[in-house]
Amino acid sequence: MIQETITYTGRVCGSPNIVKNGTNKCNRPPYPCTACGAYGTLRPKDSPASRAKSLILKTYRARASRRGVERIFQVARQTLARWRRTLLRTL
Repeated sequence: MIQETITYTGRVCGSPNIVKNGTNKCNRPPYPCTACGAYGTLRPKDSPASRAKSLILKTYRARASRRGVERIFQVARQTLARWRRTLLRTL
């Protein structure tokens, strides 16, 4: 039988000396590195893919409100505003 061992390391220094420290607001345990003190989670929350991002912006341009887009796609209004600003700068 083959077993796979995963060794997690600190995100800044790469040290394997990390320890669990409670939970954060997303109910995920943060792991501070004892070598450099940087905090991080083992598996960070995924952000929307570029395809989903284009769909979200297309929905917003089709006259949906920011709050409506926030409720449908679970994307913060501030994130939608930032994406819109960067889109307008590139045009």
